[in-house]
Formats: sequence, C-alpha cells, structure tokens
Amino acid sequence: MSKKKGGPGEIIAWLGLAGIISYCQHAPRFMRYWAFRFLLKLAYLVLGGRVKMAVEHIRIAFPGETDAKLRKIVYRSFMNLADFCTEFCWMPEMTKETLDKYIRFQGFENLENAYKRGKGVVLVWAHYDHFEWVNTAIALKGYPVYTLIREVDNRRIDAMLDSMRESSGQKIIKREHSAAEIIKRLREGNIVTIAADQNALFNEVFVRFFGKWASTIRSPAVAHLRTGAPIIPVYSVREKDNSHTAYILPELEIPRIGDLKRDVVLITQAIADVQARFIAQRPELWLWIHRRWKIQPDKKEEAYYSGILSDKT
Repeated sequence: MSKKKGGPGEIIAWLGLAGIISYCQHAPRFMRYWAFRFLLKLAYLVLGGRVKMAVEHIRIAFPGETDAKLRKIVYRSFMNLADFCTEFCWMPEMTKETLDKYIRFQGFENLENAYKRGKGVVLVWAHYDHFEWVNTAIALKGYPVYTLIREVDNRRIDAMLDSMRESSGQKIIKREHSAAEIIKRLREGNIVTIAADQNALFNEVFVRFFGKWASTIRSPAVAHLRTGAPIIPVYSVREKDNSHTAYILPELEIPRIGDLKRDVVLITQAIADVQARFIAQRPELWLWIHRRWKIQPDKKEEAYYSGILSDKT
C-alpha cells in the first residue's frame, strides 16, 4: 500500500535526519557519537514520563532494586540507543573485508548448520544492543537475509533507512501484510529475521515475559510450524572498544503437542524466555522505553493461556 504524500513537516524531518546521518558519516570518528548522545541526553531530561515508565518496566524484571539503580539503567539505555543510532549511520561503510572490526560472531555454526538443511531459517532478534548490525553482517557474509521491519510513517525517512539497510545486500519485508511473503522466502531457503520483543497490536498471543503477561507476535512460531524452518535466537553485546559480539544461539527445540494454537503459544513462550535471559544479563542494552506490557489479557484469555503454559512441563 503506497503512502500518502506528506506535508512540509515530513520534508523537514527527513532533511533533519539526513543531516545528522551525514554528520555521523563524515565527522572525525571520535566526534561521531556526539550528535545522538546530545539528543538522547536531552530526551532523558525532557521526557520525564518516558523515563518514569521505563523505571517501572525495569522494576518488573528487577523488583528488588533501588530507584537509583533502576534510573541508572534507564539512562544507560538512552545512551545505548544514542550509540545505536550513530552506528546505524555507518552501515554503508561496512564491507565483507572490514566486518570484523565492527562485529564478531560466536556460535555462527548454529546458523550455518540450520541454513544447510534448506528449509530456511527464522532468525529471532530483540531490540537489544545492535540488532541492525547483526542482520547486516550476516548479509555481508553472503547469506540471503530478509528482515521484517515496521514501515515508518514518514515515507522519505522510511525509504532512506531501507536503502541504508539494503546496502549490505539484505532485503526488507514490511510488517504490514507480511505473512505470505515470510512463508514464501522461507520456502525458498532464505533467512528471515523477525523481532519478537515488542508489544503486538495484532497477530498476537499472550506469554509471560519477566513474569508478566505480554502481547507477543506469533509470526516466528507460525512460520516455523508451516515451513519447518528452524528458529535460531540471536543477540549482540557492546564491547569496551565499541565493537560488538553477536551470539547465535542453538536452534530452539520445542516438542510439538499436535494442537496448532497451543504449539504456537509454547514456541512463543520459549522465545520470550530466551530473550528475557540475555536481557537480564545486560539490561542497559534493551529498549525499556517501549510499552512492552501495554496490552494485558482479560480474565478469559489469562485462564486460557495459563492452562496451556501450565501443561508444558
């Protein structure tokens, strides 16, 4: 579906972001982080409501921590987002030859072995550390990568960001009306990367995330069940020198019980459990300002999902 043409505000926003991206690409390397760090420090000071919400979110995961420690995690999360935005601007600089100075892999054999089976791979990621560089790096290594991305409302910004992603050779699948294309690309033997850590407004199931119900996208589980493509969780962490280490985890192996709806819930819960474990290790690398627990199940839904998850053992 094509977007309607925007007004002057859309053009101003596009020009402003394009200017910041150009700065980050051409400024001396030691100065590149300055622009987004300044903007995100300002946001931390101005967006008191978002900061308060993020503190409450972290309290869900770490109920025994003090407010001071929780706010420190929130601030570091803002700074991680700033550095993520800065480094996103460098993606066109990355090549197969220069890749190792930006990101290194552990467990890459897990992806290689799954890919060789020829059924495609569902690579499940979270908005944690530098997920964009992970997808970019795998594409630069020569693998056929299709990344599921939500369409940005500003069509000029949307096109600009997708062009930067596609410089690595990866292809973009827009989340809107994406189900058929995900299945098609997997059946062709491609790698489809899907984020599974944000509040789902549709196509959702409820699972426990850090012990609290969370509306979660079911696409990875459905794609796996329909195609046989293995599900591989992936995440990265920032090192002291601002490079990143990406961890490709072993394939998720969840026994099927033969009921499609229940299998989807169990697989989705397994994904959420893996993501909660690595987020808990370095919580400052996750996007706590997102309203992850915004939608809660009603009593009937809670009873239904509780029944499924209580049977999994």
